[in-house]
Amino acid sequence: MSTTTPSVDPVADDWDRFRALDRLTDHWDRPGWTAGRRSYHWMLTFEDATELHALAANCQQRLRLPVLDHVPADGLHLTLQRLAFTDEITQADLDTAVTRTRRRLAAFPAFTLTVGPLAGSPGAVRFSVRPWEPVLAVRAAILEATAAALGPARVAARPRGFRPHVGIAYCNSVTAAGPIVSRVARLRRLAPATAHVDAVTLVELRRDGRTYRWDTITRLALPRSRPR
Repeated sequence: MSTTTPSVDPVADDWDRFRALDRLTDHWDRPGWTAGRRSYHWMLTFEDATELHALAANCQQRLRLPVLDHVPADGLHLTLQRLAFTDEITQADLDTAVTRTRRRLAAFPAFTLTVGPLAGSPGAVRFSVRPWEPVLAVRAAILEATAAALGPARVAARPRGFRPHVGIAYCNSVTAAGPIVSRVARLRRLAPATAHVDAVTLVELRRDGRTYRWDTITRLALPRSRPR
């Protein structure tokens, strides 16, 4: 739940981790995601981030490979935290969690992210983002609000070492990493995009084939300046 400055350069570290991989895994082989199941997720979404849309499309055009499932422009997002699978939470608890989160986020101002360069993870090709500090702070507030609303035991399990990122393609099978890492390396010289973040979105997430789609439950606006 830390909001401190990362001890390493996250952009360089993202790349070092990705290029050290020998194999990529199947992103869609994930625990909990049975057929038709849906999940409530807190996200940053980028509907109006035209620079990011253009950069993602440019990279995807050069990464046309059967093993990669591209993320459509209206599916670009930065996942902050899963709240719960929809079959694991009542409407009353959902409403309470949203109310608590809204109160906590009222203290956080809007911010701007630099998205890029391109890197990856074991199951995806994705952009690094910076700065991390506002993203980590917003996520910590969401976790604290969820624990206060539902109890610490109800906070959804989360992977260690949360790393803010924006995915543009998901790997759909186990494959050698080298050829994809080489292609990504050539795209890292592209200028990054900027994306303004003025809201945090709670979505009901579903899988539509090998694409994530969602319905927006609520958008919690971030103030334009830090409240006094």
